[in-house]
Amino acid sequence: MLHRFTPIFDRLFEQIATLPVIDCHEHADAGLFGPDGYARLPAPAEPIAALTNGYVLSDFYSAGADYATCDLLQDASAPTERKWPVFAALWPKLEHTAYGRVTKLVLRDHYGEPELTLAALRRVGEQLGARAPSYHAEVFDRAHIRLALTDVLNWRPDSMARYLSGSLNLPAHMRLMFPLRLFHVLRSDEPNAHDFDGVQKIGGWADRHVTSLDEFLEAVFLVLRQAKARGAAGLKDQSAYSRSLNYDVAPRADAERLFNRLLSDPRSALGWPEAKPLDDFLFHQYMRFARELDMPVQLHTGHMAGVWNRVDKADAGLLAPVLELHQGVRFDLFHGNWPELGPLLFLGKNYPNVALDCCWLQIIDPLYAEELLRRAVVTIPHSKIHGFGGDYVDAPEYSAAHLTIARAVIAAALADLVERGWLDEVEAVRIAADWLFNNPNEFFKLGLLGDNR
Repeated sequence: MLHRFTPIFDRLFEQIATLPVIDCHEHADAGLFGPDGYARLPAPAEPIAALTNGYVLSDFYSAGADYATCDLLQDASAPTERKWPVFAALWPKLEHTAYGRVTKLVLRDHYGEPELTLAALRRVGEQLGARAPSYHAEVFDRAHIRLALTDVLNWRPDSMARYLSGSLNLPAHMRLMFPLRLFHVLRSDEPNAHDFDGVQKIGGWADRHVTSLDEFLEAVFLVLRQAKARGAAGLKDQSAYSRSLNYDVAPRADAERLFNRLLSDPRSALGWPEAKPLDDFLFHQYMRFARELDMPVQLHTGHMAGVWNRVDKADAGLLAPVLELHQGVRFDLFHGNWPELGPLLFLGKNYPNVALDCCWLQIIDPLYAEELLRRAVVTIPHSKIHGFGGDYVDAPEYSAAHLTIARAVIAAALADLVERGWLDEVEAVRIAADWLFNNPNEFFKLGLLGDNR
C-alpha cells in the first residue's frame, strides 16, 4: 500500500494485522442507542450514497463539486443511474487520495467488488438493507477492534440528559468520551435560543437553575462527575473548529462580567472574540475538573473536516502554555497536528503529560503519518503514541478500512527502522502492539486484557 513490500514489511504487516486494537476516536448517533446498546440501525443508503460516506465527500468538494452536486450524491432516494454520470466524471479526480482509498477498500473488502463500476454499484445495491443490532460490533470484531472511544452526545438534543439519567447506554464495545466543547461554547442547541438558554440547559442536566458563575461551574462539575460514574473514559474538546487553541489565563472578573451579562438579559448573546475571556476562563476551569476527576482530555489539533477552514488556529503548538500549566492532566492530542509535524514532536518529547493520537491521520495523509511514527520512535518514548482511531459516524466498515491503511502505515514505518538497524522485528511488533492497544489501554485506564507479545 505504502511500502515497497520487502520481506520485512510483509512479515510485520502479517503480524500487525492480528493485533488487538483500541479505536481511540469514533462518532456515533445517540438516537441509535436503547437500554441494551444499539436498538436499531438504519438501512444503508443507495450505493453511491453509501460509498461517498464520510470524509471522501470533502474531496469531492475540493475537486470542484458544488453543494448541489454533493447533495445529489448523498441523496439516498435518488436513483443510482441518475447519479452515475455525475459520479463517474468526478471520481477519477480524487480516487487516489487516502479518502478515496478507504472507499475502494470498503468496496473490495466489505462488498466484494474489485472495481468501482456501474455494474458493481448495482450489485452493492443488492446487498444494502436493514442491519442487525449486532452489525457494528461484528464488523469491529472481525477487524480485531476490542473497544472504541466514542463522541456520541453532540448529535441529538436529548442525548445528554438520557445518558446522565441512565436511559441511554452505549454498547459493550464502546466507551464515551464526554463532549466538553458544549460546556465552554455557551450556545443552546434549540432553535432561536440565546446564550442564557444554553446556560440553563447545562444547569438543568445537574438539576440546577443557574444564577451565578459559581453555580454554573458547580453544575458542570456535577455533570462531569456523573458522566464518569456512568463510564465516561475522558473528556473530548474539538473547539479548534470554531476558535484558536490560544487559551489565555483570563481574569475571573472579566469572565464573570460577561457571564453576568448573559444572566441579566436572557435575550443577549456574546459574539466572538468578545466572548474569548469567558471561553478561556471556563476551559481552564474544566482542566482543573479533569485533574480532580482524573479524566484524560482529548484535544483536536491540525486539519479539520470539511472545507473552508483555517488550520493555523488549530496548531498544537499553541497549546504549550495549557500543557505546562495543567501538569496534572493527561492530554491526548489528535490527528498528528497535520500538516505541522515539528511542533507536535516537540510537545510529545517535552511534556510528560502529552500523548500523540493518530486518529484520522492515516487517511488524511498516510505518508505524513508514516514519517510521524518513524520519527516518533527515535525522539519520543513509544509509550506515548496512540496508533489508531477511525473517526467515522456509525460507519464501522469505513473504520475497518481505515484500520487496514493504518496497519500498513505502522508496518511501513517500523519496517524502515528495522531495515536501518534501529529495531529488530520482535521489537517492532512489540511497539506496534503498544501503539494499537497497550498504550491507550493504560492511558485511559480501560482495564482490558491485552496482547503481551
